[in-house]
Amino acid sequence: MWSCRPEDSTIRFRVACVEWADPNAPATQVQVTLEEQRLENGVLNGFYTEVDQAVTGADGVVELETVRSNVLSIRLRVDREGCFEELVPFNPEDLSSGETLNHQEVVVMTQTRVDASLSNTLPECANSDMIYRWIPRDVEGAASEVRWSCGTDWVAVEGGGTEQSTCFITGDTWLLHHRYWACAGLDSTAIDSVWCPAGEVVSLDL
Repeated sequence: MWSCRPEDSTIRFRVACVEWADPNAPATQVQVTLEEQRLENGVLNGFYTEVDQAVTGADGVVELETVRSNVLSIRLRVDREGCFEELVPFNPEDLSSGETLNHQEVVVMTQTRVDASLSNTLPECANSDMIYRWIPRDVEGAASEVRWSCGTDWVAVEGGGTEQSTCFITGDTWLLHHRYWACAGLDSTAIDSVWCPAGEVVSLDL
């Protein structure tokens, strides 16, 4: 006797979160949210809607699911206090349905806030620019490169001026700062670094 069973259209994820500084270490207390864009009555919802959510335990793993019907876009939102938020997008056409799990590893990266004030107050350079740049230092063995939100290009500060900036950097890393003046016969370079502890705020007056 034949029976007809509807095809299982459930999309299931198994998400493993790991620590940035040690990819072999599970990342605990991470909130993982499954979000989607879906056609409703033939109209695309322009916003992502939360459909499932879980928090990682000691193994750093969660399982989430949704139904494939009318789904046009899917993403994972990965967040933990004191860390950079991660968004991982997917094309639903590339995902398996039914009992087959879609495996995804996500690196969780801690962050530090850097509040910096850079002043060009050398008397010899009253009418000349100072230029400066940031040089984040990568960490050997980490899962990816250090993240720095303010860029690394040279920036000019006019004579007598002050530049204020607030940036975020991967926590537990070194941030180098490089300043240079060329004025009134004076050539001067200043290079130094600051340690950025995870979850802390670092204040710099340069």
